[in-house]
Amino acid sequence: MSKIRKQTNYHFQYSIGIDCTQDNAWQLLTEVKDWPKWDTELKKAHLIGDFKQGAKGTLIPKSGPKLTFQITKVNPGKSYTFETKLPIGKLLIFRKLVEKDGFIHFTDDIQFIGIFKRLFGFILGKGFKSVLPEVMQNFKNLVESKNTNDRT
Repeated sequence: MSKIRKQTNYHFQYSIGIDCTQDNAWQLLTEVKDWPKWDTELKKAHLIGDFKQGAKGTLIPKSGPKLTFQITKVNPGKSYTFETKLPIGKLLIFRKLVEKDGFIHFTDDIQFIGIFKRLFGFILGKGFKSVLPEVMQNFKNLVESKNTNDRT
């Protein structure tokens, strides 16, 4: 049910099926301050204002400098993209939810863009890719727990 689809360190994705409502998954996915609850690589995340296209925020990773990000696309309830600027490039993260066969399928697609994409993939992407299954499983566990609580 889960798999890595692309195998480069500069562009990869992981998908996982979740037994939940699309609304519950979307709510957790867009609650930026709660990202560190499921993303083991973050200490803190903050969004300035509402979750919408153009909104900006900050991420404090467990290692490395504080990063700024901007939400560049939003398809409410279904997907969004945010980007972080890197020297001569960007890190794009595209997240989407698709309902299929009674499950919500969550995909996290991570891509380094620019002249140094292979270098950033080597330095950062390899680590991101290795922890992505755990991060996605954490998300699944949190949202399924919420879904169970909503049913009782």
